[in-house]
Amino acid sequence: MRRCAFSTGLLALSVSLSLSLSLSLSLGAQGALAGPTVPVNLEGVWKIAKPTSVLKPTSGPVPFTEEGRKHYEENKQLKARGDYDDYDIATSRCSSPGVPRLMLTAKRFKIWQRLGVMTFDYEWNHAIRQIDTGGVPRDPDPMSSLVPTMTGDSVGHWEGKTLVAQTTNLSDRTLIDDLVPHTQDVKITERLRLIDHDTLEDRITIEDPAYFTRPWSGVVTYKRQPAALFAEDICLDRLDAHQPTLPSS
Repeated sequence: MRRCAFSTGLLALSVSLSLSLSLSLSLGAQGALAGPTVPVNLEGVWKIAKPTSVLKPTSGPVPFTEEGRKHYEENKQLKARGDYDDYDIATSRCSSPGVPRLMLTAKRFKIWQRLGVMTFDYEWNHAIRQIDTGGVPRDPDPMSSLVPTMTGDSVGHWEGKTLVAQTTNLSDRTLIDDLVPHTQDVKITERLRLIDHDTLEDRITIEDPAYFTRPWSGVVTYKRQPAALFAEDICLDRLDAHQPTLPSS
């Protein structure tokens, strides 16, 4: 009887240790998937509160340099003639609108916080942009960091409950909004924070000495939307049908 009781005790201890180890590994795996702990959860479905195609400065007009205003006026003339391919390939070819213009979309977008990356999943053309918030390893190909892209390279960090994200390496074939140009040396700084549970604010600062005499900022707010699957959205279908490729404001 004693030997039986001793064996039963060992079996119970073994089962207990096994369950504890399994639970520990499971929690560890979940933590790895979730990535670094963040002070605020920005996840959810969002939509711009007041649709607009213009990033309006918080103070005064856009502070163009002489060169910047020249290109801006050229864009206005091209738009009036409908020559979008000469200045706005997001409209003419369904290319990504870039940063910060993606944040002006009239359609919804989702935010995911996983694996040290904040991902913006847009309903428009199922576009994607990502912000590295956890020191994610870069592409080993050195050329990948030398060629400007439509969404650039975005790196973020938390200052209290505000995510500060800086985007560089942007192609000059994108625009700030529907008309305002920039060079490849532009630097976009975003400060994303929750005003309340259902209101997200993005304070966007533009720095580009070649086109602007000083840094300038605009503020965009978004309202939380019900969770939903995004239907298929193919920009080229609208282009073939001679419809606007970007969501109308």
